[in-house]
Amino acid sequence: MDTRTEQNLAASMTSDTPDIIPFLPYLLQDFCELGSSPDDMVGLLSEHVAASERNTALDLGCGKGAIAVALARRLGMRVKGIDAIPEFVEEARGAAAREGVAHLCAFEVGDITVEAPLESEYDCAVYGAVGPALGAPMDMLATMRKTLRTGGYLLLDDAYAEEGDPNASYPTRSSWNEMFDKAGFETIASLSSTDTAADYDEEIDRIARRVAELQASHPEHVELFERYLDAQKGEYDELLHEIVGVTWLLKAV
Repeated sequence: MDTRTEQNLAASMTSDTPDIIPFLPYLLQDFCELGSSPDDMVGLLSEHVAASERNTALDLGCGKGAIAVALARRLGMRVKGIDAIPEFVEEARGAAAREGVAHLCAFEVGDITVEAPLESEYDCAVYGAVGPALGAPMDMLATMRKTLRTGGYLLLDDAYAEEGDPNASYPTRSSWNEMFDKAGFETIASLSSTDTAADYDEEIDRIARRVAELQASHPEHVELFERYLDAQKGEYDELLHEIVGVTWLLKAV
């Protein structure tokens, strides 16, 4: 990965430095799902898209494969997942094998900024809580549109700010809708996050425990791990008080 890609990957994992990347498998070892809800994504597809239209899927930034495996197991889709972290890809392959869908899932280690432009004609593409890994929202939407056939579907997990917030760091919902239209998407359905403060507290506790372990074993990086934990807390606080997490189902038109 080049420097820009590393920076985008770090930002997608809520870190201000690529130095955290080698430690992410340890920090996130207690999580099978990295940000997005497989239930929400499978539910949106099964409710709004006919079985004949959902045969193949591409999951960019697939993490440990939770969504890809769910699409394969519950909807019978053939899924290709790409992630930059080898340990995550190995876990995804293991999950597919355990669930009996290894024949439907192909997981690869790769840089999605390089690989995404080479992919096309999928029935469905997933961009689940990957943040700026593919650049600004319009750049990301343009890239994702090219991975799909006309009439294909994008499952996008992101967030929006409330209208009229002058300090918002996220697009408003109306801004997202404008970008969807410009990028060639029609909004089919959406689901807002139902995560609670208790859910976030539990996740922060897991991360904090791993941070403490790494600080003990790598005292030279104490500040790095503390900054990572603070960033995670900041993201959860933002989701509780400033922005709304949402999963969109969009159709490529």
